[in-house]
Amino acid sequence: MIPLVLEDGGGPGDEDAGEPRDDRRARKRDRLARLLSVASILYSRGSGESGVAVTDIAELTGMTTRTVYRDIRALEDELGMPIFQAGRGRYGIEKKYFLPPLRLTLPEAVVLFLASRLIARWSDEYDQAVVSAFTKLADLLPQPIARHVAATMLNVGRADTNEPFTRNFAHVAQAWADGRVVEFDYEPATEGAERRHARVRPYFLEPDAAGRSVYLIGFDETVDAMRTYKVERIRSSTLTGDRYQIPDDFDPDRWLAHSWGIWSSDTTDVAEVRLRFEASVAPRVRESIWHRSQQLTELPDGRIEMRLSVAGIVEIRPWILSWGDAVEVLEPPALRDVVAAAVRNAAARYSS
Repeated sequence: MIPLVLEDGGGPGDEDAGEPRDDRRARKRDRLARLLSVASILYSRGSGESGVAVTDIAELTGMTTRTVYRDIRALEDELGMPIFQAGRGRYGIEKKYFLPPLRLTLPEAVVLFLASRLIARWSDEYDQAVVSAFTKLADLLPQPIARHVAATMLNVGRADTNEPFTRNFAHVAQAWADGRVVEFDYEPATEGAERRHARVRPYFLEPDAAGRSVYLIGFDETVDAMRTYKVERIRSSTLTGDRYQIPDDFDPDRWLAHSWGIWSSDTTDVAEVRLRFEASVAPRVRESIWHRSQQLTELPDGRIEMRLSVAGIVEIRPWILSWGDAVEVLEPPALRDVVAAAVRNAAARYSS
């Protein structure tokens, strides 16, 4: 079996809103099986320069040539697979698009199982890449672990689909892997800000568990500077043929060294944060590494002070507020003020 990522869902206009849910799921499964068959043939027989004839695909799958053409278009447009036309009515797929089979030790596979559980808790929408990847992982695991992976992916699969994200993520991931520039229209987070067009050289992809998002870090040619983009805010994207190389001196860990989430100290001032936690939560504070810069100081009364160096104060604020009245911001003054204002506003709501 080739390591393939496919979308378990119909294209625009495929789904009738009045159709029973079970029937819609059955149609999606049928479409998935059809796309899998076409992709498998393109991979196994069409990876050479001559490709494979659409008529041959139709004969092998029992489909009409019209359906084959439509499915090839879906593989390319919806999933960003690198389909090439080798001649009139002949198509192929770049073999390097698929990764070689993965062989894991049992401990390595269990680590990925734990990752699947984290991703399932993170995912609030159906992610075909997640479902496909971890369903394949289940084949490497013994029972009952494999059963739990499959059950986890069933839960992810029940969420609503987000086809634009799936398509844009595929373009960004392929651009990063191939060293190709990706163009996209981006919707900024600031209310009222205009959508902008960007040409980006992807340097890195970084997940943000707190925000349940994936971020693209790269060089934006349109502004001639490094930028960070939330993939979920990309509205449309195109994978170009323009090539680039990631600079040798780019180190994602150094770039994100002071980030609490995704903000970089290269674009944001570093804030020196000092927090004081009550004795009631001290054991919880001690047992985790919350940030690579943290320094803990035990106080005589059982309380704990924490010092951190983070890129800005915006991303850390929700985490501080999550501790309620068990923490006090001592420094910097700007962070203390915004946290105090948030606490006062919350108290005002409950006092009425």
